[in-house]
This record gives sequence, structure tokens and C-alpha cells, in this order.
Amino acid sequence: MNWIPYSIKEQIQISEFYTMFKRDFDKTYVFSGETHNFWECVYVISGSICVSADERVYNMNSGEIIFHKPYELHKFYITDEKNAELFIFSYSAKGELCSYFCDKVFYLSGKQQKTIENLIAYMQNKINELNIKTENGQENMYLIPFDEVSTYSQTVTTQIYSLLFSLFNSSEAIPVSTTRDSVIFGEAVNYMNSRIYESPSVEEIAKKVGISQAGLKRIFKKYSGLGVHKYFLKLKLMLAAKMLENGVSVTDTAEKLGFSSQGYFTKTFQRETGVLPSLICEK
Repeated sequence: MNWIPYSIKEQIQISEFYTMFKRDFDKTYVFSGETHNFWECVYVISGSICVSADERVYNMNSGEIIFHKPYELHKFYITDEKNAELFIFSYSAKGELCSYFCDKVFYLSGKQQKTIENLIAYMQNKINELNIKTENGQENMYLIPFDEVSTYSQTVTTQIYSLLFSLFNSSEAIPVSTTRDSVIFGEAVNYMNSRIYESPSVEEIAKKVGISQAGLKRIFKKYSGLGVHKYFLKLKLMLAAKMLENGVSVTDTAEKLGFSSQGYFTKTFQRETGVLPSLICEK
């Protein structure tokens, strides 16, 4: 008999984790925002939060989950009268399925929520068995056993795969916020992206979205934790990183994005990202 092999078609592959933790956030907590070149997942165990992800704003409640794609500017703050408990992990991934999780927030079914509960219980049990001391919210608290238990990393990853495939096959995405502030924020960010190779003023952006400069600054502080100019700079640098990764030279990147000189671009890029742009070109 001739045996015919069937190859496994990997739709998503997680290669590394950077953070994985559970934390109880005080009702007054405000995360100032960040961007990085890997994925981040935020799951609301209890309470409620307001999340901004690039130009989109979501009001998230218990049982809802968001995936921040690489280079996405994201921020959140607690909106519940009580504290909010979150499960957060960040990771590197590739594969065709990754794009499905972009620009969405999902409401998890009871079975999907149970998958996360079982994952957290498994990781916590291993920490207890190994007598590992961790603090609430320690960013690597659930990653420490990776070096201690040979099957731990693959068991954790397998359960996360189970959740991802479940979301792909049966999930309900929640809509973006439609409050006046969130809509204006989205319109302003979209306008910035349309003028990314130029340098529109705060006055011009405010006029475009029909609000005062002071009002625009307040909204950006609320949803991004940044000033308008700083946010626009972050957008430029995110695009710069993508251009550099795709082989565009440092000189051409600086010129196309409207920086006055290559030296100024290099200094700004390193200050904001902690990495020299030339190192990204070499990867």
C-alpha cells in the first residue's frame, strides 16, 4: 500500500512570549500607552475598561478580549466604580490567521471564558508547585516556569491556540465606541495618517474634525496619553519601522517622512524606540 502523507498547514505560529500575567487594577488606574513590534492580548476578567487602539476606541467589559497588533498604539484606563482584573500576555506570531484578530474586540462565550480560566489555573498551580514567589501584576509571573518544566511552554501555547481557533470559528466582535469624543479621536487619527508624509498643525487637524485646539488636545490626552504632536510623531515612527524592516534605507525613510535630516531622524528614532534605525535595516 502506498501511504500518502498529508502536511499540516499551520495557520498561526506563536514563537515567543514577552509578558504573561494577571493583575487587579485600581479604579483610578490609567495606562499611559505604548507601541511595540509584537502582539499583545488584554482580557477583562472583571470590571470594565476603555481601550484605545490606533484610531479606534472600545468600552470593554467582563468576558471581552482585544488583540493589539504589532506597532499599534494602545492605551487603557479603568472605567468601573470598582477595580478591574485583567489577564494580559504579549507574544510574537506569524501566519495567515493573525490578520483575523486585527482591529477587533471579541465577546467570549462561556466555553471560551472557561478556556482562559483553565489556562490561568494551570499556570498558577505550576507556580505553587514550584514555590515560585510572584507579586500581583509581575509581568513575567506566568512565564517563569518556562525554564523549570519541560512541557510547560507547549502546554500554555496549546491552550492559547485552542482559544484562537475557537474565536476564529465562532466569535462575536463588539463595535467601536460611538461617543462624540471617540469619534473625533478616530477622525483625527485617520486624518493624520492621510497626511503622514507631511506635518499638519494642531490647528489644521482641529479644524478638520470640527473642534477647538484645546478640545483636540484633551481628547488625545484622554485616549492616547499623548499630546497631538507626540502622537503624530509616534505614527511617523511606526511607519518608519515598517519601512526599514521592508528594506528602505535610513536616508530614504527620513526623507520620505519629512524629517529635516537623516541625523535628526536617527536621533529621534533612537530616543523614542531605544533602537538605532540602522539596526532594524540589518535584521
